[in-house]
Amino acid sequence: MTELHDDVDRRTRRVLWSLPTGLYVVGGGDVRQTPKSANLMTVNLVMQVATTPRVLAVSFETTSRTLQAVREFQQLSLSVLHRSDRAVIRRFVKPVIEGLVEGPSGPEMAGEPVAVGMTGLPRLAGAAAWLEGKVVGETSFESHIVVFAEVTASGESEGPYEVLRMEDTRMNYGG
Repeated sequence: MTELHDDVDRRTRRVLWSLPTGLYVVGGGDVRQTPKSANLMTVNLVMQVATTPRVLAVSFETTSRTLQAVREFQQLSLSVLHRSDRAVIRRFVKPVIEGLVEGPSGPEMAGEPVAVGMTGLPRLAGAAAWLEGKVVGETSFESHIVVFAEVTASGESEGPYEVLRMEDTRMNYGG
């Protein structure tokens, strides 16, 4: 019986890993109010779930420091990365202990330049595109909290861009 369960589990993980997902950096906190609250982290479980209003669903591990900041300030940012930014994504896989620091050219986190939105949200300055949103709800699961955020602002870099996807890396998550 255990072997059958193990086979089903392996197959299920393989199928879940095959679902196409992007890799993004999500931010929370308010740099202007409480600089130490600001945080950025890698996420891949993001999708648009409504068009009127435009709402994103972003999944966080329940112990995430960024989730705490998102909940406290009821807002989040999403940095969409260029396909060539594989190295950047790894800088935000683990918690950024030193937080936001002043670098030679302005604010930085994990050595990456950070832009600060009108609401004080941190986001990657070199992102291909970005969104900001206000939290409108959440749903809890044992391992994750899914936060729903209504999009309130957006921007993108010049020219066409290809978005970084999980398949562009050796990373996998889920299953």
